[in-house]
Amino acid sequence: MKKDGPIIIIDDDEDDRLIFEDILKSLQIPNEIILLGDSTQVIPFLQQEHIKPFMVISDINMPRMNGFELRDEILKDPELTEKTVPFIFFTTVGNGYTVEEAFKRAIQGYFHKTSDMKQLKETLQEIVDYWSDSVIPEID
Repeated sequence: MKKDGPIIIIDDDEDDRLIFEDILKSLQIPNEIILLGDSTQVIPFLQQEHIKPFMVISDINMPRMNGFELRDEILKDPELTEKTVPFIFFTTVGNGYTVEEAFKRAIQGYFHKTSDMKQLKETLQEIVDYWSDSVIPEID
């Protein structure tokens, strides 16, 4: 994790991507926000040497490659695994099975999307504050 690195939002729903971006900007988060709508493009994007994210926030339900499949591919590559801490799921899915499957993939958070913008803003603020204050190895 690089605390001044970009926040990467992965979601096939353009409206959701833009909502996350708007909220993060309204919180005056100084990090660049990168929006990716096609999960199959994430691995090649992350493999670029200069990409050193602050955090990755991903949906689970996506066509072509769902969030679980994406996380599985990341975990196959130790360099990408290191680059993607924290990896957080933000999704509308919320049953026990899905939560269990998510945490089998060494994620650092699982949150529900909500239409309550105030709650979504508070949750994103808490996530960013937590990881900004946390002490973990920084990647070069």
